[in-house]
Amino acid sequence: MRGAEFDDRTTLPEILRAHPHLKAILDRYGLEGCGGPEGPPETLAFFARAHGVDPERLLGELRAEVRAAEGRPETSERAQPSEGPRADSESAYRPGRADTIYRRFFLAGIVVTLTAGATWGALLLLRLGQARSFTAVGVHEVNAHGHAQIFGWVGLFVMGFAYQAFPRFRHTRLAWPALAAASFWIMLAGVALRSASEALARPSGFRVWGVAGGGLELLAVALFVVIVGRTLASSPLRPEPYVYWIAASLFWFLAQTVYDLAYFCATMTAPTREALLALVADWQAPLRDIQIHGFALLIVLGVSQRFLPGMLGFRAARARLSMALLIPMNLAVAGEAVGFVLFRKTGQIGWAAASWVSILFLLGGAVAMTGALGVFRGKPDPDRSVKFVRAAYAWLLVSLAMLALSPVWFRLVGTSFSHAYWGASRHAITVGFVSLMIVGVASKVVPTLAGVSPASLGGLWLPFLLVNAGCAMRVGFQTATDVWPAAFLPAGISGLFEVAGLALWAANLYPYLVRGVLPAEAVPAWRRSGPVSPDETVASVLEGVPGAEQVLLRFGFRDVRNPVLRRTVARTVSLRTACRMRAVDVDALVAALEQARRSGSRELPLPAGSPIG
Repeated sequence: MRGAEFDDRTTLPEILRAHPHLKAILDRYGLEGCGGPEGPPETLAFFARAHGVDPERLLGELRAEVRAAEGRPETSERAQPSEGPRADSESAYRPGRADTIYRRFFLAGIVVTLTAGATWGALLLLRLGQARSFTAVGVHEVNAHGHAQIFGWVGLFVMGFAYQAFPRFRHTRLAWPALAAASFWIMLAGVALRSASEALARPSGFRVWGVAGGGLELLAVALFVVIVGRTLASSPLRPEPYVYWIAASLFWFLAQTVYDLAYFCATMTAPTREALLALVADWQAPLRDIQIHGFALLIVLGVSQRFLPGMLGFRAARARLSMALLIPMNLAVAGEAVGFVLFRKTGQIGWAAASWVSILFLLGGAVAMTGALGVFRGKPDPDRSVKFVRAAYAWLLVSLAMLALSPVWFRLVGTSFSHAYWGASRHAITVGFVSLMIVGVASKVVPTLAGVSPASLGGLWLPFLLVNAGCAMRVGFQTATDVWPAAFLPAGISGLFEVAGLALWAANLYPYLVRGVLPAEAVPAWRRSGPVSPDETVASVLEGVPGAEQVLLRFGFRDVRNPVLRRTVARTVSLRTACRMRAVDVDALVAALEQARRSGSRELPLPAGSPIG
């Protein structure tokens, strides 16, 4: 590729292999630290969309720099295409702390949910199912599990994603990376101390450690809010609506951390069981409202407005609609929590009605945002993360609809309140919505940052089915326990499905989180499930499609037998570019490769009219 002979369909590695000096421009728009020394194997058009850059403007800027470099003697040599292996540049590539910080947060979040979070919750659920009673497990055990999920699973993932993605969303750099790295250890220590202390609950010494752990969590969250705030403020871009959603969620994150610490101190020092149950009845539901609807829901909706259109090709929500929903959604979170507390304290039905109306506003806002993003009607990219996103939003609507219909259900079963029904609605949003969004987003982000083509990855269908099956069993059968005691047993085993699904998903991402950027040949062929794309690299096709080498040879690409070129050029050249260079019909080649992928055969007939070369 000489001169400025590239367009928005050219991949980043192709561009940077020919013009390494262009990386400075791409880094300014968010490439820095992503996908290795030459970036992930994505097209320039995708990069522009993902990073919120006008593609024509970016293409013009890159071409102008190439033309300018060709006229500068000191840069003309490095502007020429590189031949042969790039081992020297790759070995010199050293990502900074801010570029890899997300890995420790994601890994720690996975460890927490597969131990004190989802796994412990599944064991508690088994005990409840066997005893056929929701009081068979102590309050402190349940709350310790819930705390690990909120702070250790959701909190750590949000922090890691924010540190990595928010600077790139806003074309800036992470503020104070060393302080951000310190916040990880502070948060992790806090979660461990706080959760273990509440689980043990008895010796007074452990209560002190729990307060210390809560204090560490508060410090970590405060640091996180300050760092993210400073990072967003340093952006040269004008604030977009999603930035205000993120800011609101950070407020609720800090508020719920203070609330949680005060609630922990109160429940751990309750003089009698009756006093403990009174505290739980009055103050636990508002805490969960702020944690789930204030922090988790708002951060996901905010990030969705930037991530789903940019990274997955969903529709972009209109700015006016987004801003119109922001204030009512936040007031609804406050109204839901305050209305519940005042109803408990005064017994006046009007406060209960205010809390219920707030839930209706949350449901209406969620429906509006789901429609604005085209979650169910749009035509996003054929990516494995899409099914997780769509399932997550379906569970969000189910959860909020269940809360809105709770008075109807209570009347049907003849009770003033149903712990089973309320808990089922909570599970629909915590696992069905929040956890599936974490899984879907991480399944896209982690391989991309490791420089792996999405087309070479498996579809994660088994984790998807297991988590959704477990969530459906939990929500459905737990609700049914109000009228059918036998439903306790299937509800009790539902957590095992969820844990199995999360474990399989974690195993899929583990190599990328531990090793970071992986060479194309490190991705085994069995991980591939998606169709062949003309914009993926030759190497990803060779590694992921059985019989791809024979197909390419039949189309005249004899260089695929060269091991050096397979390890170097093939990793950066897309099928489309290779076909353009050799005057090969790219559609015919893709059709032949797709036939090979579907059949798994290594000997396929050549389509009529294809060049032998």
